[in-house]
Amino acid sequence: MTRVREPALRGLVIIPLMINVLLVGALVAAAAVGFDALLAAWLPQTLDWLAWLLWPLFALFLLLVVGISAVALAAIVASPFSGPLAYRTAEGLGHPPLAAPRSLTAESVHALATAARKLGYYALLLIPVLIITFVPGLNLLAPAAWFLYGSWVLAVEFMEVPLANDGLSFDTVRRRLRERRLQTLAFGAGTTLLAMVPMVNLLLVPAAVIGATHLRTRQLAATP
Repeated sequence: MTRVREPALRGLVIIPLMINVLLVGALVAAAAVGFDALLAAWLPQTLDWLAWLLWPLFALFLLLVVGISAVALAAIVASPFSGPLAYRTAEGLGHPPLAAPRSLTAESVHALATAARKLGYYALLLIPVLIITFVPGLNLLAPAAWFLYGSWVLAVEFMEVPLANDGLSFDTVRRRLRERRLQTLAFGAGTTLLAMVPMVNLLLVPAAVIGATHLRTRQLAATP
């Protein structure tokens, strides 16, 4: 991920970085304001002291759920610019992608078409997580369920970029990632932990795209 600073990649990093900062910052701020308004509306004044207990719990929820969601959304919005970033990174590593580079228009069309499939896939995966979250007893497993969900979603989101540059469809990307489930989850878990760190998550999208490209390159190098 140190390649973010390289001059050849700097221009391709700026737009995904700006999108990342704006979306993550806006969603986190909106969640904080909404929670504050909810406390003001539903918490009696005689129990104001409870707010001091509820805010730390909400902060943990914010770091996990909102952080993951905001980074994933920022990655989807920035995907027309992430493709060229991954392409240039792969070339710099000596493993140019298997498919020819796409124009910005073609990248935008690909991103739009893939975004709908991604969101539908993520929504299906979210159903069991929500069940675990709201069923008494099972909800004790909710933090682990959300972390596992976030790890897989962010891994799919960022690994799709270099894999798509090799000409793979989203269905093929999902199959390839399932074949390397542990490695995929390890990459996603590291990305999820970074998504939970304030300020660091504002910079995560371009760094994770470059990291995913490094991982894809190592996988290709290890393939006989």
